[in-house]
Amino acid sequence: DFGLAKLRPSQVVSSLTATPTKMDPTAEGTILGSLHYMAPEQLEAAETDSRTDIFAFGVLLYEMLTGLKAFDGKSAVSVMSAILKDTPQPVSQLLPISPPAVDRLIARCMEKHPDDRWQSAGDLCHELKWLTSSAVQTATSNVSESRSLGTGGRRRIPVRAAAVIALAAAIAASLAVWTLKPANNATHSLTVRTAIPIPPGYFLGNWAISPAALSPDGTLLAYVASRGGGTQQLYVRALDSLDVKPIAGTDGATGPFFSPSGEWIGFFAGSKLKKVPTTGGASQSLCDTAGSMGGTWGSDDTIYYAPYSTSGIWKTRASGGMCEELTKLDRSKGEVSHRAPQALPGGKAILFTVWNGPGSDERHLHVQTLGTPEHHELIHGASSGRYVSSGHILYSRDGALWAVPFDLANLKLNGLSAALAERAVDAESASFTVSDSGTLAYVPGSPRRNERRLVWVDNKGNVTPEPGPPKAFLEPAISPNGLYAAVTIEGPIESIWILEFSRHTLTSFTSTSLGSSQAPVWTRDGKRLAYRGTRKGFRNVFWASVDGGNAEERLTTGDNNQTPGFFSLNDQQLAFNDTDLATGGDIWVMPLNAERKRSEFRITPSFDSGPNISPNGRWLAYSSAESDKEEIYVLPFPGPGGKNYKISVDGGTEPVWSRKGEELFYRIDGRMMAVDMSNFPDKVGSPRFLFAGPYEGSDTGRPGYDVSADGKFLMVQPVEPGQPPTQINLVLHWFEELKRIAPGK
Repeated sequence: DFGLAKLRPSQVVSSLTATPTKMDPTAEGTILGSLHYMAPEQLEAAETDSRTDIFAFGVLLYEMLTGLKAFDGKSAVSVMSAILKDTPQPVSQLLPISPPAVDRLIARCMEKHPDDRWQSAGDLCHELKWLTSSAVQTATSNVSESRSLGTGGRRRIPVRAAAVIALAAAIAASLAVWTLKPANNATHSLTVRTAIPIPPGYFLGNWAISPAALSPDGTLLAYVASRGGGTQQLYVRALDSLDVKPIAGTDGATGPFFSPSGEWIGFFAGSKLKKVPTTGGASQSLCDTAGSMGGTWGSDDTIYYAPYSTSGIWKTRASGGMCEELTKLDRSKGEVSHRAPQALPGGKAILFTVWNGPGSDERHLHVQTLGTPEHHELIHGASSGRYVSSGHILYSRDGALWAVPFDLANLKLNGLSAALAERAVDAESASFTVSDSGTLAYVPGSPRRNERRLVWVDNKGNVTPEPGPPKAFLEPAISPNGLYAAVTIEGPIESIWILEFSRHTLTSFTSTSLGSSQAPVWTRDGKRLAYRGTRKGFRNVFWASVDGGNAEERLTTGDNNQTPGFFSLNDQQLAFNDTDLATGGDIWVMPLNAERKRSEFRITPSFDSGPNISPNGRWLAYSSAESDKEEIYVLPFPGPGGKNYKISVDGGTEPVWSRKGEELFYRIDGRMMAVDMSNFPDKVGSPRFLFAGPYEGSDTGRPGYDVSADGKFLMVQPVEPGQPPTQINLVLHWFEELKRIAPGK
């Protein structure tokens, strides 16, 4: 740890390099360390963490490669000034045989602000692997070439070149080999990294599937966006133009994908699979869907698509016709969903993601030969796979993009996976797209995307963090007595934990050995928690005792995706969501008696979710997409039937009643809204704005927040709040670089 190293007092200091700063190490604001390797935050006595070590690593690596200090001066003051203000000369300018990629790695290590550096040693490790992956293949030939010179033909190696060779030996590959390739390397196109800005006032669409798509020839970029928080639609931009063109008739669009000719764009909207000409014109509906889990357009004009979150892959002709199921879920292997299909070149097979659950270790890449009923696994713990014409499969794992060589003829992997420097936003699928011409487009993501904290927010937006380290929190639910909160924590397997407010401790509630658990809901008496459990190929509602005295018990059955809503008075009934292809999201009610025979509460073609029963047990609030956008409605409970009251005015999701039922809260575009329900149903209050902020929602249908008895909101706040993406990153002429990163056998 060179940044924090110091000499024992008995040693003689003979050079500035070895001189530690001489301050009282017990004093507040102490600066302690070896000066040349200290990060700016150390010099400013600010908070330090592992990213401080990464700065020191970059400084040391720079010195090893060049033989020079990254930051130097005639005095300690001048060295400090250099660290705070200067940018060292790139390694490649001092050492011509060093590849430019090393400049990027070191420069990012030595960024002045910790947030701009590699965020962990793991990220840095992936980058080093990226640098060396292709070097291993050619290092042997370089050694053979040097041996052929013989003893008499040996050349003196400059000190700095020797440093590179020594470092290469340490990491088992030469970083310099890229400059020793044949002369025709110069004819290859230069890899260029740039960005397409999103017009001011526009916001990219939702992340269930990638919001952007490149045409096969790489000349057009299509993406879904909304203006000022309104309804999202399709936009198209030619990469050789600055103009962005909206495509009429695509309101509510998501998940765009191009036809092989680039003349059409397929997309999902209004519970339909649709297509529209790239140049604009009337859109055409092809099939019903209850969701939008990805689509692809084959070379034979067959469209393959994933219609909802518990289905296999379906297919239809692009010209219209029968919509039929193609892949079958294998429940015996725990399969709950097939998503993100891609028709592979040649029209003989499709690539898709198999979900065994929502956790990152429960998603796997599979391939199926068309005309056969079975599919087999290619990569475990991977999703969003895309074959590209460089001969690779790109895929997502924990927010990072990876590449692996792929033998298209035999449908087998043909080499080792390699991590890429690019990070794409990763929700239910990664937000990237690749053209046949070698252009990569992606929405940049943060390596800290899953670091979140629980916070209390008052009705004016003032925030008080709940003590404890950040975790991948979602969907907090406060217990009826206000002493605890149940919360989902994302990870390899998602699980539910219970937070005790007085001691700030987390206790595991569900076992990951059973599968993922999400969307916790307390019974009214606070003795049990209901939740969605993914178990052996099914996603049903379970419940278990909070005191741990009983094993979990299944409350609902069926093939569909089921999520608990809320319990009625005295815990006599449970309202829950049931999602299927025919009717979208429906609301059902189950009596919690011995028979537990469920009954219909609201069954419509629209997608209804988030059923929440009022504290007095007389009303049920929910969100519905029966109009152009999701809105909040209230129906009499227990129903069914009765007058349906529209509560929201300009969209709304995630309804939550106040503890006494005098107010109803909901969210829209990051804004928390409140409606006075004290005189309901005689009078419905007008929605009023409370506050806005970068707080997490939920993709299960459960609210992403809860409200305490004193009117404070328990919410999930990202540690590093992500701003709405302002650009889509592009990498042009990328395939040569990709082949070096992940060479095939």
